[in-house]
Amino acid sequence: MTKSQEQKGHEEPDQTEVDEVNAASQANSEETAKPAVSATAIDTEKSSDEAGQPAHRSRRLPLTLVVVALVLVLVAGFYMLWTNHSGDDQSAQKPSSGTSTVQANQGPSGDAKAYKALQEVTVKPSVADDQGGLTVSVKGVGSKKKVADAPTLEIFIDPMCPWCGKVGRVIDPQLQRMISAGQINVTYNFLNFLDSASSDQYSSRVDNALAMVAQEDPDHLPAFAAAIFDTDFQPNEKSYQAVSDARLADQAVGVGVPRSLADRFAQGTYRPWVDKVNAYAITRKDAKDAKGEFSTPTIMINGKVWDLTAAAKSQGGLEHLDRALFKALGLKSQDVGHQGKMPSIGAQGKALKAE
Repeated sequence: MTKSQEQKGHEEPDQTEVDEVNAASQANSEETAKPAVSATAIDTEKSSDEAGQPAHRSRRLPLTLVVVALVLVLVAGFYMLWTNHSGDDQSAQKPSSGTSTVQANQGPSGDAKAYKALQEVTVKPSVADDQGGLTVSVKGVGSKKKVADAPTLEIFIDPMCPWCGKVGRVIDPQLQRMISAGQINVTYNFLNFLDSASSDQYSSRVDNALAMVAQEDPDHLPAFAAAIFDTDFQPNEKSYQAVSDARLADQAVGVGVPRSLADRFAQGTYRPWVDKVNAYAITRKDAKDAKGEFSTPTIMINGKVWDLTAAAKSQGGLEHLDRALFKALGLKSQDVGHQGKMPSIGAQGKALKAE
């Protein structure tokens, strides 16, 4: 797999070194930063002055006990309110402008500063979520268009990454079939840390093009996301040869993207946003593997990282990764692409172990 620029070198997965599927799952909404809260304890003073003498001496002691009890109840009430307020302040990440309610409650799963910088980008696809993901389903593009009872695959890829290409060429055709049948939702995270391997910021230019298609021609996003990994198109990471804007546009037109849109890729409308998506995504703790490393490709199923190496090995090799994916989703291969045949894990279940 290809590691992000935060890590030195590139590592390709050895499909024979993993002996079993790692069943340990990471928390989906782990917080990385909590605001410091310094709360001052509430001191409650009791008054020793009596408001007046009781009408009958025999009622003095019971009346005093009642007053004391009331004071204790009030003190307890104030303490509970203070405790709850303090706990809320400590557990909730204060949302920045434009943050969704869900994200405000969960907080970012990556670096808080990088997350904030992502929110502050002024020009970005309105269909993208707060973490830079572009979710596609049979209903269209956008997190609000998810199929409610379908599992969600979240995919992290760099257009230059060779292993992203190898994985994509196996599973992308099946992803398109399942998306069209309403069987899954797919959230794409397009990264650009391999810009350093090209002479013309290839990854950023492709990511920008993908974001423009997601925004303006969402029906063709899955096909275009697959087409960038065609063997006769994806450039070699180690011996890069320049890919022109015109060739990138032609690749998009080849899967149905209108020429009028493809010719505007060169404008780089979402390039600043792409940079911030990458800067945040590579810090996401929920997307790191069991060793605590982030690499591409990474696939999460219902919020948990799926072990690609173990999955491929279970089916005899990377070329059969699609079969491993069907098993992980609880979907029979003969049911792929058929409406009404839903994966057994649903929208919340964990990926099933490959046997």
